[in-house]
Amino acid sequence: MEFGLDKCAKATFKRGRLTKTTNIDLDTSTTIKEIDQEGTYKYLGVNEGDGIQHSAMKEKIRKEYLRRVRMVLKSELNAANRFEAINTLAIPVVTYSFNIINWKMSDIKKLDTKTRKILTMERMHHPKADVNRLYLPRAEGGRGLIQLELTFKTTTIGLDTYLRSTKDPLLQLVKHHEEGKKLYSIKKEASKFTQELNIPETPPMENETITKYARRVKQKAKHHGQLQMRKTWEEKPMHGKYPKRTKDADVDEVKTNKWLKSIGLKAETEGLIIAAQDQSLATRSYHHRIMKDGTDPQCRICGKYEETIDHIISGCPELAKTEYIHRHDKAASYLHWEICKEYKIKTTEKWYEHQPKTITENDEVTILWGMPIQTDREIKANRPDIIIKYKTRKECILIDMAIPSEHNTSVKVTEKLSKYKDLEIEINRMWGTKTTTIPVVIGALGLVKKGLEKYTDKIPGNINIQEVQKIALLGTAHIIRRVLSIK
Repeated sequence: MEFGLDKCAKATFKRGRLTKTTNIDLDTSTTIKEIDQEGTYKYLGVNEGDGIQHSAMKEKIRKEYLRRVRMVLKSELNAANRFEAINTLAIPVVTYSFNIINWKMSDIKKLDTKTRKILTMERMHHPKADVNRLYLPRAEGGRGLIQLELTFKTTTIGLDTYLRSTKDPLLQLVKHHEEGKKLYSIKKEASKFTQELNIPETPPMENETITKYARRVKQKAKHHGQLQMRKTWEEKPMHGKYPKRTKDADVDEVKTNKWLKSIGLKAETEGLIIAAQDQSLATRSYHHRIMKDGTDPQCRICGKYEETIDHIISGCPELAKTEYIHRHDKAASYLHWEICKEYKIKTTEKWYEHQPKTITENDEVTILWGMPIQTDREIKANRPDIIIKYKTRKECILIDMAIPSEHNTSVKVTEKLSKYKDLEIEINRMWGTKTTTIPVVIGALGLVKKGLEKYTDKIPGNINIQEVQKIALLGTAHIIRRVLSIK
């Protein structure tokens, strides 16, 4: 080993004051220099002089943190990866200094606020969208960003737990020193944060190391903090509608939220969908009821109904003639593409380039696309999206796609099953086949009902529910942008 003498420096203190002395000459070519009155020495990334330069270090950390956040947001990463990059690259710049630099809670909150402002400028976060949701895990419907405020609290609680539990004599001195502080005392701060997060007493487990114990307490603190944010989100009258709906018994919450982790939407699109779920977009109803600026609440397209988010994405009779059909056909064409691949029927490499033909067949099956079935007696519902008629066995499958509002998903499934019951009976009689109806229903804002996988598993091919969900969400985002751009 060798000493890094070029990195060494010397400081002399007399009665707590920095005193100027001469350099130390080790030999003719090596000198340990004296730190001057305004100079600092960097130790483990922290500038020190006659003590830690707290104000200077705060400013330095703040600038570096924001520089890294902006650098990530200039990248072409998708939304999920951008948040992951911020958590990995930028957040540690600040968290590394916790309980070393004298951070005030107001300073930490300002950094969180500045981060949200930058996200808003990059159109990743709508200014009226829920703030708590931004910091919840993606598996729970959040955006997955680490909140500096909560991290500061959990870090302080974890460190206090470690100092209280350790038997190391030097750390006992640190603990005694911290307890005597009037400001920035780890013990006092940890006690306050424990009460704020409502964390119950957590005794150590048998044979548990101090490090593992402190880490477990820290994780519990984080969990309670997120529970509080989730509760605050759900209790809001507008923002809380969607999370409450995902908790209903008929909803598959895991699959509903999976799009946030798996499908990789662009940052702007994800921000728009999240804002729509939070009911925070500037619809005419929002201007009329929330802003109270005298705006006529009637829909700017049809002029018949109040213009809410639900009305725009699935309830406007004028949009139903064009935009809803286009979104529906995109999702149904993905199903058709997968079915064609399963039966080795030549098709395009990418599903979105696939143009379904009215009749597609080979030696095994005949696939009908949007084709009405001629029956002996009049049946109004005689045109499901896809019909698969097997040539080698007496079997027929009717597939019908729907993308309704989140509140109508369960109704739509029942509606589809009853709607084509007469057609099932008539096809059984005419073709002598066993006929099954398969409804594929995804909410316009991505909600997945329980039991959807049971239906998609019956469709030939490798049907990916998340891909259908992505198509529905992209179609909804397109509709919202078009409608809200009309003045």
